[in-house]
Amino acid sequence: MKEVVVIGAGPAGLATIKSLSEYKDELNITAYEISNRVGGIWVNRDSHRQTPMYDTLRTNNTKDMLAHPDFPLPPDIQESFLPQYMILDYLENFARHFQLYDFIKFRHTVLNVDILSSVNGVEKWNVMVRNEETGAVTNKKCDAVLVATGHETEMHIPEVDGMKTFTGEIIHTRYFQDSTYYVGKTIVLVGAGFSGLDIFTEIHTVAKKIYLSHHDERIKAPLPENSEYVPDVARLDGDDIIFTDGRVVQADIILLATGYRYDFPFLSENCRPVVKDDHVTNIYRMMVDIEHPSLYYIGLNKLGLPFREFSMQADLATAFITERIPAVSKEEMQKEYEERYKKYVTDPGLRPKDFHIVCLTQFEYADTIMEQSGRQKPGRVVSEKIYRRVMGNALKNFLKFKKSIYRLVDEENFEVVYEDPVYSEP
Repeated sequence: MKEVVVIGAGPAGLATIKSLSEYKDELNITAYEISNRVGGIWVNRDSHRQTPMYDTLRTNNTKDMLAHPDFPLPPDIQESFLPQYMILDYLENFARHFQLYDFIKFRHTVLNVDILSSVNGVEKWNVMVRNEETGAVTNKKCDAVLVATGHETEMHIPEVDGMKTFTGEIIHTRYFQDSTYYVGKTIVLVGAGFSGLDIFTEIHTVAKKIYLSHHDERIKAPLPENSEYVPDVARLDGDDIIFTDGRVVQADIILLATGYRYDFPFLSENCRPVVKDDHVTNIYRMMVDIEHPSLYYIGLNKLGLPFREFSMQADLATAFITERIPAVSKEEMQKEYEERYKKYVTDPGLRPKDFHIVCLTQFEYADTIMEQSGRQKPGRVVSEKIYRRVMGNALKNFLKFKKSIYRLVDEENFEVVYEDPVYSEP
């Protein structure tokens, strides 16, 4: 039997274990999880690690888009954008339903992953782990490693001139728990991705003033009276925050919704990918290490439908590991990677890190990997239709789009149960 190691038991890890477990007669599967429970990023106040989660967070995707294709959320849930505790409960039910706990070793930290041997291009791996309960360090030899650790661990703290001189507080949104600390404060909120906009929605009713700093021309929704848009921060000087347009303001807090960087500290230098400008380089189908094709990354992409994508990527990895589909040569993999990078980064003039931001390109990507793995997933057509509507509404007015309610009609159609009237306006 082949020995396979999965790192992580969050949403990506669970989807991976589920796909692999369908071939448990051929594979000996071991998953290592640093915490004492499944759920990964969806666990709030995890005593074993810091997660960027808070109690009042709601999903950016509707329940029908979010759910694993093989395990829909209960149909009696009426709301579409679900709170954190429902998603954590869903993941725990997913793990129980597919009997995934049998494969998971909790409170185990992966310390090092290294190549043990390489014969005719076939690598064997050594995974060094520490049992956090006993302190014992052991080594696991295996044929394939699947990294499913997410990408919300290493905070991205932008370098701003004069940062050390700033007299107020600089806080990353990773540490946000609720709006209490921001009552009556003047805040410069840096970043208008979903995490920034979600937290803006949480604090604008209690803050004295919010300056929302960003450079995304699509974000133009009307703001409350105590808030205004400002451009990027150019520099800091004591009490002063100077923006790129020359405007100067003072604030109690600079709140950084600036995201995270890819980080794989447990991978040895022999197999650690080159991450350049927050772009994981040389990966086939955005998940297979070209130089080490038995090393897989499940869940590198951003701004897609994550649980669906994890499932599809895990199916493709499983098909390669079990040899149900033919291996792809390094030359072919390199060609696919270079063509994808040219099409989605170079030609449209985007940044290297945009390689992983899939948004509307995710559906073409999903079709490609489902065809290659031979595993089609239900809901492909309707999920794209709902996604496009939700993203359009979020851009039009991010304060109200999560109040919307949608109902799935069939594999291709959905109906609007409720949307705020603002979305009917021209």
